[in-house]
Amino acid sequence: MASCEMPPAGPPANHAPASRIITLPNILSVSRLVLLPVVLLLIMKRQGGAAAALMLVSWLTDALDGWFARRLRQVSNLGRVLDHLVDKVWVGSVLVTLVFTSDLPLLVAAAVIIRDILILAGSSVIMKAKGSFVSSDVVGKMTGCAFALMILFYTLQLPALMPYRAIVDYTVLVLIAVSGINYVAVFLRRMSRFRLPGEENHNGG
Repeated sequence: MASCEMPPAGPPANHAPASRIITLPNILSVSRLVLLPVVLLLIMKRQGGAAAALMLVSWLTDALDGWFARRLRQVSNLGRVLDHLVDKVWVGSVLVTLVFTSDLPLLVAAAVIIRDILILAGSSVIMKAKGSFVSSDVVGKMTGCAFALMILFYTLQLPALMPYRAIVDYTVLVLIAVSGINYVAVFLRRMSRFRLPGEENHNGG
């Protein structure tokens, strides 16, 4: 299941020093927002190859911000929230654009966006109530990879692969349902402090 980590000790709230805000991981997260308008423009101009290349750069920064955060000991709840918020905005914006330019089914895009909004809302409730942050588990990471592949599929629109559209769409919808159930279970466990047998001695769960 998702891991839950207590925030590191630090200065009082509302007075976070710049050194905790302007960090390399946070800069990498914001860079994805800077690249987003260019990605959307390339999609609208149907320059799929260039758009896909910039998407790969964006996803690389997504991987690197977490790596640098751990490497430089700059892990913080602020960084985690920023990273997840940027991810949701990025994915939602690209999906809406693909609905209008590449015939991505509205149902699929809406399901992804609604799922992401509910996850953000649930994570905010847990953070305020428990002072901890729920990070993605294996199911969440698999679902995220499926979203990325679907985005590339509709961005590139390779003729040889288009007959498999239905398989791509249904696979993503199934993963959305599975990950949604998984996050609901995580939410209920965190809020109720419920633990499965053998988890009593683990802080993260």
